[in-house]
Amino acid sequence: MSQTLDLPVALASAPFDPVGKTVAEVVDQVSRALRRTEIEPEWVSLANFIDDADQARYGLRANVPWPEREGRRRLSLSVERGNSEGWIIHVDTVHLAKTGEASCWHSQPLMRVKTLSRSQAWSIAAVVSRLLDID
Repeated sequence: MSQTLDLPVALASAPFDPVGKTVAEVVDQVSRALRRTEIEPEWVSLANFIDDADQARYGLRANVPWPEREGRRRLSLSVERGNSEGWIIHVDTVHLAKTGEASCWHSQPLMRVKTLSRSQAWSIAAVVSRLLDID
């Protein structure tokens, strides 16, 4: 049976304010915070690591300001099994988009984190959630 790793006490109450920073700066800050723990992931990356201009599909580019929380716009964090091995933590921004009389939820990728084990993925998700004040 796998064992869930504990959230480091130093990070338990250490959210930082991403307002005014770019997506790359926030991703770098999260990466540095995770490196200081004993649950360091395989990698932390921008979702749009290829810097594609199609931000709706691939995510916000590195030099774009980190999205602010407003109205129905918020951050979403999820964990999924990787395609070949390991686990991926997704950080996206979601908002309710109105198209005429209809509404639908729109998700835009921001950051990805890769781990090799399920327990490590959930532990890292807890740290990222605290850092970005998602919980």
